Amino acid sequence: MNKVTQENVRELLRLYMEGVGTQKELKLLREYFNTASDLPADLVSYAQMFAIIDEETPVPSVEALNRFSEEQMPAPRRHILLWPLLAAACIAAFAFIILTPPKQKNDMAIAYVDGKMLNDKALAMQIGQEALQEIFSNGNEEQQLTDLFNAK
Repeated sequence: MNKVTQENVRELLRLYMEGVGTQKELKLLREYFNTASDLPADLVSYAQMFAIIDEETPVPSVEALNRFSEEQMPAPRRHILLWPLLAAACIAAFAFIILTPPKQKNDMAIAYVDGKMLNDKALAMQIGQEALQEIFSNGNEEQQLTDLFNAK
């Protein structure tokens, strides 16, 4: 069987698909599908399959394969030691932030007296107590408090 014809191509395809065909039969099938014209409809898909098989696929060079394998190799062990150190540093920073009490701002006003900001809590308490003593010492506290809070 040196030449494949439409009559025996189906038998060769059956053997090829079952995996029992020889290299010589495979070569005959390739030649047939590369040169055949007016294929029956049931053989068109096989012609397409052999065309794909016969397409040249680029084979990477040895240098390219070596370069790829070097890029995929794991990093040296010294990089592995960085992870525990980095984790310890993160834990220490987190603990410092959480455990450090917030600073009190000194520019926060405790009270305003005559339109001026007062930061000293003790002084604010003293001025407030003096103002209340003055109100309660004069009598008529209700009228004085009303005047004080409704003043414009």
